[in-house]
Amino acid sequence: MTQKVHDDFPNVGERLSKGHKFDMTTNIFDKLPEIFVNEIFDGAVQIYGRQNNERLLKYVHEDYIKVPENFDKYKVILPKSNGSGAIGEVLSTPLIGEPLIGHTQTFLSIGCLDTEFEGNSLLKYIKTKFARTLLGVLKTTQDNKKSTWKYVPYQDFTVNSDIDWSQSVADIDRQLYKKYDLSTEEIAFIESKVREME
Repeated sequence: MTQKVHDDFPNVGERLSKGHKFDMTTNIFDKLPEIFVNEIFDGAVQIYGRQNNERLLKYVHEDYIKVPENFDKYKVILPKSNGSGAIGEVLSTPLIGEPLIGHTQTFLSIGCLDTEFEGNSLLKYIKTKFARTLLGVLKTTQDNKKSTWKYVPYQDFTVNSDIDWSQSVADIDRQLYKKYDLSTEEIAFIESKVREME
């Protein structure tokens, strides 16, 4: 959130937590319903969040938010809290975030990509057993914060990549096993312990 929202709506500060008056908190849709609305208007951008246990998009004036580096790029948006921390668990419905779509702190985003193809490639990568196994090294609770992705190697998601992203997730896993020279035992472990994601 920017200072402009506080200037235009002087009473919003008293509805926000102390020390978080510029944060797009998980419950911001409920706290500021006059600012995050359902109908599109001139100067509006979309924000992905949760309200009443449901994922949804709301509109907010672009001058009221501080945009991250990947705001006008393709990215993958996924819940910041997911599962229990068990190795290889399924991630709750990640989705492609198109340019000019942001999100509340309920979610995190990965990637700063130029094309929809790259966004789809990243989404497939996140669904691989390979990536989720490496995520599981540091993700030992439901918290899916940025630091838990430390051991997941970032890839080239373009058509020029050494991975053929047009393939199925299972085929991409096989390419990754080969790229990173995994042993038969390592592959068997991953294939037996990690659940598939469609």
